Amino acid sequence: MRYILILFFLCSFLVSRAQYDIKVEVEGLSCDSTMVLAFHYGDKKLISDSSTCQKGIYHFTGEENLQSGVYLILLNASKWFEILVSDKEDQTKYYFKTDTSFSQASRQVKGSKENELFLDFGKFATKEGEITEKIRQAYLAEDDEDKKEALRDELIAALKVVTDRRDQIAKENPKTFVASLHNSMKEVVAPTPPEELTKAGKIDFNYKWMLEHYWDNIDMSEDGLIRSPIFSQKLKRYFDYYIPPLPDTAILMAENLIRKIETGGSTLQYKYTVQFITKYFEDAKYTCFDKAVWHMVNTYYCSGKAYWADSAHIEKLCKELGNGVVSHCDKTAADMSMPDTSFQKRIDMYSIDKPVTVLVFWDINCGHCKKEMPILSNMYDSMGNEHFEIYAVYTKGEFESWKKRVAKEKYKFINVTNAFGDDKFHKNYNIVTVPQIFVLDKDKKIKFKKIGAKDVPGIINYLLEEQGIIEKEE
Repeated sequence: MRYILILFFLCSFLVSRAQYDIKVEVEGLSCDSTMVLAFHYGDKKLISDSSTCQKGIYHFTGEENLQSGVYLILLNASKWFEILVSDKEDQTKYYFKTDTSFSQASRQVKGSKENELFLDFGKFATKEGEITEKIRQAYLAEDDEDKKEALRDELIAALKVVTDRRDQIAKENPKTFVASLHNSMKEVVAPTPPEELTKAGKIDFNYKWMLEHYWDNIDMSEDGLIRSPIFSQKLKRYFDYYIPPLPDTAILMAENLIRKIETGGSTLQYKYTVQFITKYFEDAKYTCFDKAVWHMVNTYYCSGKAYWADSAHIEKLCKELGNGVVSHCDKTAADMSMPDTSFQKRIDMYSIDKPVTVLVFWDINCGHCKKEMPILSNMYDSMGNEHFEIYAVYTKGEFESWKKRVAKEKYKFINVTNAFGDDKFHKNYNIVTVPQIFVLDKDKKIKFKKIGAKDVPGIINYLLEEQGIIEKEE
């Protein structure tokens, strides 16, 4: 009897320590199956727990409270449903019931006000969605313009019913996670621009207003929004639609957003956003965005603010990207002094006294170089070189073959190579792969880099226009 009592108290102690016990009952499903609890993390879904089963009831249990977010209960790839987890609720009381269809209509919930609100809204939105779809189909099929206009108004009104219900739930339950989630779904709408503005002025007004207010409905103190698909979608849309292809402006806008999040206090939003922006800048196809990448890496990783990152990875990242800082856009390009094909005459890159200098680093055995170099040669011959010069650096050591290639292709621009090994162009320009094209202005500042040969003529004309050397085309 004594041992039974000890066992009883031990079990009671273990149960009392459980900080979450999410119970799921599926009519028609025995304990032979296993279910998985997962959660959204940005655009991914990560596994949190797997179930145990007792008397037909599936349990997800743990000794630490689950953090707020949109979670998924999965039986398999086609049988799953979403629930809300709130760290403000007693997660040991969560109870969900459904049948083997896992349908929204069959679902019931007890022990969680947040999930009651979430499920009720889902059912309401589904019902209204069926009505909206009928109106939309009628609108598409209608030819009469007056009737079509009436159906359009009806469609807008039907959609507003759903958004109004969602806003009402958020307003009536302001301190809940479901309120933060519903508010985050609400789109901000710019006010009507002043009538006196031109069309361009109105576009600029809307753009600036959106930059200022885009994040108004996001609770930047709520970590749980990262464990939902909403924040990541909104973040991606912000950068896709509002960030211009200018590294300095992109850096400024990124910093403004991160400062907002730091003020709000969500450490998970901070982590996710820093990671997202760094990767977004890395993947950007815009010229000079290595400058933006370095800003993120230097400001957050090298400084120790990226608390989640491995120290060895940070050291490697900072070293590799730091090597390229000297060749970022708006930096003054390092001078080079190398012999031409005669090996008798050195040509200094700084000796070029023209408004634009095009630097090309290439190799005779590089497949892409074989496509790019003829384009540059044809451009050089057709445009003339009154206002620009090409300084082409051969980067390898097959000097005789290089001389023959230059002669055969009749490259008339400046051709040099590091024949004596005394120039540090690899380090100064961070040349790892070729071809690499840089375009410099009259002061030898790097204005464009990592561009294709076909883009060079337009860039030359742009810089000449900017310097007032040629007239801007209307």
